[in-house]
Parts: sequence; structure tokens; C-alpha cells
Amino acid sequence: MAFSMMRRYVFERSAGRFEPRLAAEGQGTVAMSGGNGRRLVLTFRSWPEVRESYEDRNLVGFREALRRQILEWQKRTSKPDDWAVATEFDVLALPSNETAPRGIEIPAELLREYLTVGLVFTGNDAALRFLVASVTGAFGQEASIGADVRVDPAAATALDTFWQHWCPSEASHTLFGTRSAALTTICADPALLAPKGLPGTTRVSLVLVDTGLPLDMLSPIFPGWAVAVGSQVRQPGDPLSAGHGEMVAGNALAATLGTDVLLLDCPAIPDGISNLDVFTVSVTAALLAVLAVVRFRRLEEAQQGLPPSPWVICNAWGVFDPDTQAPSIPYPDNPEHPLANALLLLAAEGVDIIFAAGNCGEFCPHSRCNPAFTGPGRSIHGANALATVLTVGAVRTDGLWLGYSAQGPGIPGMHAEKPDVCAPSQFSHDDDARGNTGTSAACGLAAGAVALFRSKWAPSDINPAELRLVIASTAVQPGGPAGWMGRTGHGIIDVLAAARELSGS
Repeated sequence: MAFSMMRRYVFERSAGRFEPRLAAEGQGTVAMSGGNGRRLVLTFRSWPEVRESYEDRNLVGFREALRRQILEWQKRTSKPDDWAVATEFDVLALPSNETAPRGIEIPAELLREYLTVGLVFTGNDAALRFLVASVTGAFGQEASIGADVRVDPAAATALDTFWQHWCPSEASHTLFGTRSAALTTICADPALLAPKGLPGTTRVSLVLVDTGLPLDMLSPIFPGWAVAVGSQVRQPGDPLSAGHGEMVAGNALAATLGTDVLLLDCPAIPDGISNLDVFTVSVTAALLAVLAVVRFRRLEEAQQGLPPSPWVICNAWGVFDPDTQAPSIPYPDNPEHPLANALLLLAAEGVDIIFAAGNCGEFCPHSRCNPAFTGPGRSIHGANALATVLTVGAVRTDGLWLGYSAQGPGIPGMHAEKPDVCAPSQFSHDDDARGNTGTSAACGLAAGAVALFRSKWAPSDINPAELRLVIASTAVQPGGPAGWMGRTGHGIIDVLAAARELSGS
């Protein structure tokens, strides 16, 4: 597995590779056991007993509370005794909502309304099916279980080239155009947008689920969320080395054209590629932590008689090599995966969710892309292929499609018309030669454009699904007929055309 990163990095700290440490049972954030059992992620609405064990970091008590809940449900429903094999698991990680965000006085029961747990399942395939069948009965209809995805690199094979694309690696200059040119490509012209009332006067909360942001980009009062990733707790404002998050945030802020933005750090993504025993469990927990704050703000707004404030989440990452160790509850083609459910809960609160399409396009995929998940119909999958997110592919600043941009349709079982739209990438800063590359750069521009729209049109005026439809319907295909296409989706975002549509003029 790999991520849409600005450059290729391998994350190795002085203490060694970034991987979970062995913790004594009943203590710590991570408990490794179960040998090479299958890694799973489970989310559910908490109850007092399990929440208390979580808060005490009592891994044994937490595990036993889960097992009792399953066995009690099976007893109530008169299931066969051999279904007890569904409890053949141990706790691998408890990353859920590690600490309350600084600057937010949020009640513990709301912060930990939903819990995420990483499991190691040691039973056979039949036992795993019993566990899957027990989850909603034991933990409620909102509970979900799915395969965790581990970071494990895979080599890509050589692929043919084709003239209707551009591979930067084949060019004498790997960058094309500047950020200003990229804004022109998406028609983000301040002079033309000002008559449409853009930017508006509403503050927009923009969350970056990424490798971390520099502290000087964040509010000292509420900078974001602490996120447990493996054995580490990542703090907002303490980015990893690659600068990926800063690059994405810079593009997003540029596309807001001066919108009043509260930039928030959710540092859930590892810096490069190494061996992580958990990944989706950490990201799921982080997203549920964001959900807790959004719901808390919604309660405050309702008490004050205010409309719901806008939230935009930018996810400039993608899984390049999905783990298929639990095929009955996979990640790539599972719209009911816990990570997908966390995103659905956020969408239900009126949150706009933006995803990068990924960098596994067929002509010049990232070297870490698994060939089985490269090219048309395979390279957009998992959370990036959900109907409830805006999925963004990449073109040059002149509209030429970038051959590494992941191609639709979405993997079978997920939403077919992915990507939704495209935005520019592979350009330099205006004032220096630093690069903005990958579908990550395009994702940042798109997230900024959405934040710009939200500065005027609140979720109560137009919900996220309606806004996605406007953005897609006003996009422009580069040199082709209107309609959806596998490489570019509905076309390149046209901020001015979307603003006209939204304002009715």
C-alpha cells in the first residue's frame, strides 16, 4: 500500500521503522498478539462499560467486554454454541479519539460516542463469517467491521504509453506551469467571482487528513486533533518530514481566494511507505474524532439559533496496495467498511468530503502501485470510490490528462462514475521551483474551491450531494464532449460556472 505523496519517501526514524510496539496486556495504546492473524477494524456506538475500559486503557477489560457482548447476543438469539468461535480475537489497537482536542470543551460521552478498535482475528474463515454476522446484532445497526489495510509496498510492472497523456518522468522538465496558472485553469478569477459574492463572509472549517501541518498555519486555540498512529500519538502542528500536508494546504488556501478559513490538522497519514500493522483503523478513529467535534459544534449552533457552519475535509491520500487478507470483509470494494461508515456519518452532518483519485493510472503509476489495482476500473477504490465524496483526478495546467491519475470507473461494488472531476497538478509555486504534484495537489485545489463556495452557500442552503452535482455538471471536459469519462470524470472544475449556477445567474 502507498499514498499520494509529493515525492517518494521511506519513513524511518532513529528508533527504527514506524511500526506498533509490543505493549503489556492491559496497558498502553497497542497490544500485539495473535501471531499472523487477520487484522480487522471494528467501529460501534459505545456503552459505559466499554467506554470505561477504553479510558483506563484496560485492553483486557475492553476485549472481554466485546466478547461478552457477542456471546450475550448469541445466547439471546439462540444461535448455535459453536458461534462462540466468533470471539477468537485479541485487541491490536485502541486509537479512538486519543485525547480531547485542545481548545474544545467537549463532553467525554460525545467525544467517545463511537469507538474504533483494531483486532487480530485468529480463527478460521468460518469463524470470521460468524463474527461478521454477529456484529450488528451485538453492537447495534451502526456497527461495522472490515479488513484493516497494512502498509506493505508492492512493485508495479512496466506499462505501455499512449500519446493522450503526460508522464512527468518522461519529460525534461517534470513541472508544467505555476499555481497561478492552475487557478486560471479552474476559472478561479477573483475579479469575475466578486460580483457573485465570492468569497462570502462565513468562516469555513477546513480539515486536512494528511501528514501534518506546520504550527504557524494553525490556530493556537484549536489546531486540530491528536491521532494515534501505530505506537505514536501524532500531535497537530508537528508535521512529518515530507511537507505533503503543507503542499496540499497551500493549494487549498490559494483556491479559497482569501476566504475566512480555520485550517485544522488531523495528522493521520504516515510520511511515506513503511511497515505499519494498522492504517484504516487509525484513519477511521481520526474521522470519528472529527465527527465528534462537528456534532458538538452543531449542538452549540442549535442552542444559539445559528445555522450549521460549513466543514470541508480534504483527504489527499489513497491506498495503492489494498490488503486482501480478509476477503469476506474487504476494503477496496466494500461500501460498508467502517471507514466508509465514518465518512457517511460526516456527510449526514452536512460535511463536504474531498478525496484524491490516487496515483495508479495505467501509463505512469507510482512505483508502489499493485498491478492488480492499477489502471481503468481498478485504481479508484475504497473510500476514494464512495458516492458521498468528491473524487478528484489530475490534469496539467493546460488541461492535458496526467498519466498517473487513477482512472474510472470505480472498482466494481463501489460508485462507478469516479473520478467526479479533475483539477491541475504537476505545477510549481509562483515564487520558487517547489513542486505541487500527484492527485494530492489537485485534491487541495478542489477542497479550496469547495471552501470558497461554502463561504457563501451554507449546508442548509445546498447540501453536499447537491454541491457535488453542481460542481460536476458545470465542469468542462478538456477537448472532448460533455459527460463522464474514465480519465477526467465530468471534466475540469470551473469555479466561475459553478458560482453562476449556484447564484442562479
